[in-house]
Amino acid sequence: MYDPEDDFESHEEQEKQLKSSLSRYEEMIRTRKRYFFDVDALVRMIDHYIDGGHYGKAGEVIEFASQLHPASANLVLKRAQLSALSGKYEKALTFLEDAEKLSPNDADIFLIKGNVYSSLERYDEAISCFNRALANAEERDEVFLCMGITYQNMHEYNRACEYFKRALRENPNCEPVYEQLTLCYTHTDQIEEGIRYFNSRIDGDPYSYLSWYSLGDLYTRLDLYEKALLAYDYSTLIREDFLPAYLDYAHVTALLGRYNESIERFKRTFEFAAPDAYTYFSIAECYEKLEQMELARVYYKKAGKLMPRLAEAWFGVAVTLEFEERWYEMLHFAKKALALEKDNSHYLVMVADAQYHLDNHGQAEVYYRRALETDPDNTDAWTAYVDFLASISRGDDALTMSREGAELHPGCEDLGYRLINNLYLNGRLKEAYDLLGESLQKNP
Repeated sequence: MYDPEDDFESHEEQEKQLKSSLSRYEEMIRTRKRYFFDVDALVRMIDHYIDGGHYGKAGEVIEFASQLHPASANLVLKRAQLSALSGKYEKALTFLEDAEKLSPNDADIFLIKGNVYSSLERYDEAISCFNRALANAEERDEVFLCMGITYQNMHEYNRACEYFKRALRENPNCEPVYEQLTLCYTHTDQIEEGIRYFNSRIDGDPYSYLSWYSLGDLYTRLDLYEKALLAYDYSTLIREDFLPAYLDYAHVTALLGRYNESIERFKRTFEFAAPDAYTYFSIAECYEKLEQMELARVYYKKAGKLMPRLAEAWFGVAVTLEFEERWYEMLHFAKKALALEKDNSHYLVMVADAQYHLDNHGQAEVYYRRALETDPDNTDAWTAYVDFLASISRGDDALTMSREGAELHPGCEDLGYRLINNLYLNGRLKEAYDLLGESLQKNP
């Protein structure tokens, strides 16, 4: 069984050393003094900034480090890595050539070089580099993973599967491989084969939480939800803090309409990691389905505060206010969502609906028309506009728009029955009854 205590002490010591190095570096910058750092400490600092997405700071440390250790292949390698992450692939290749001269047998040089070639879609050169990396690599699973991803990019999924399986034979706990392998089985429509493969891994190691999780993923893709939930459950029983299994369990129970259970699973993740906007959003959706609008609104707002540009969160707030007929507040949040996604026809309809209920009929029509111009395929926009026209006693216009919408979307029964209704209301009784007869024959 997975035990996080196994590597806790070494990890804690590394974190302690990293914090000390960062503190000394920041003090040096602040006091404008010059301190000495060994190459390993500098590389850890650079990795820290790269992992956090602070590429500018990583570049500053690299510049300082290169002055202290101009002949270090590791630092030249970091220059190459940073260039590659910034999309400067040709520059990265130049640095890698320099690093290779300093350390011709360094597997990391060829690993990064292979990934750069793969990004440039120079796949043959990428595979050649990975093969050279294998000759001296300590962590061969990482090389096999990169080879598998490259073959995936080439759409050679069966070959990619072979390399992902090699990676797992080298390191059964290489987490990224499991995700890539499930994608391969999905792309090749061999999900059942994938299920057999992960079941065989479980037979060999029943405590492989990653195999259980991958099994759950594949069952979910086949809509075998109860089997998926059981697999996710085993994954979290083995490793209690494994977030992906909790999140996927929660999403599956939501699909099954078990919203309270879904909410409980989403909230359980807060014990292991800080909540993110998408988890808050998912919880809000569950509360909305349960028609607990006040709670839904609380979590939509939490999502919006964590990610202010998440338009769906503000739209969700508007939906809860619409349910409670709080039109003025609904308009405020619908406009907030629309400001972030100006061409979203659903947000345009929401603003139009709010304007209609506030008796701003001119503004309502402007937004309904914008929604239809933006997305003529949005049948909800058609039905909302037709209903609006009928409600303000513009029967001829309602009939014209319902006919136009029904012709554009012949399979939309909502528009078909609105056409029948508007024909009837406009005195076109025979036409209405004939169309009603046809519609009832198709779907009574």
